[in-house]
Amino acid sequence: MASCCARGAGKGAGRGAAGRATRAATGAARPPDPHSRARPEITEITRDHHPRSPEITRDHHPRLDAYDPYFLDDPALQSGKERMVLNLPGLVASVLPYVRPRALKAQLNEQWALKHQWVSRGLTLSKIRAAKASLLEWVLEANCEVSTAALAHVYFERLVLRRVVNKANRKLVAAVSLSLAAKWNEPESLGTLLAAVERHYSIPRATVFRSEFSAYAELAFDLRLEPGDIFPHFSRLLTQAERTPHDYLGEANFAEFQAEFLEPPADD
Repeated sequence: MASCCARGAGKGAGRGAAGRATRAATGAARPPDPHSRARPEITEITRDHHPRSPEITRDHHPRLDAYDPYFLDDPALQSGKERMVLNLPGLVASVLPYVRPRALKAQLNEQWALKHQWVSRGLTLSKIRAAKASLLEWVLEANCEVSTAALAHVYFERLVLRRVVNKANRKLVAAVSLSLAAKWNEPESLGTLLAAVERHYSIPRATVFRSEFSAYAELAFDLRLEPGDIFPHFSRLLTQAERTPHDYLGEANFAEFQAEFLEPPADD
């Protein structure tokens, strides 16, 4: 019995080796395993060069030298396309019916995709908002500055506009954006934030560091931002964190903040 098993194993090994040699000689690839679900490792950030159909490329891509904090993720886009308009005497009212969360998510993604047809396929509004929400969550968890999350949001959106963000690498790009924002705004918190990235996204800090230079190059090697680019994100993030600018900044800093952003400029 043992000798028969040995002979059978030897024949099987011989057939396997012969098959491998035949495939190597003819250049044929091993047929894919239908049960294999291996996930590719994302180790770098590359620009999306997938061809677009003429119908898709008709959409106007924004100018890369003029950033608009409301262009990519408009906070006003919160309701679906289903609504009822009531024309009453002296009154016109719009009623929004209840829509299940899954259906509302699909409707918002559809509206956003129609407006931004130049974005990489598979990248949706809900995925962008989820990645940005994770950045705020990690900043609050690490007791870091909300302004760091605001900077990361701007860097992330600018990289989306540069067409380097897709469905597969969105989490990596978000982590890299947070790392760059921390290095610029509060370097002492970098280790704590990268630990949160490793804990929640399972992205090693070595992978983040390897991808930083590619993102830095796409940002034109310039992390400086105009206050007007950061303020809308900062204001939104404070609202999401259930904080007011006065409580968060303190009396002295809030006075400067109010003079810069909240009070209208004096007429000459």
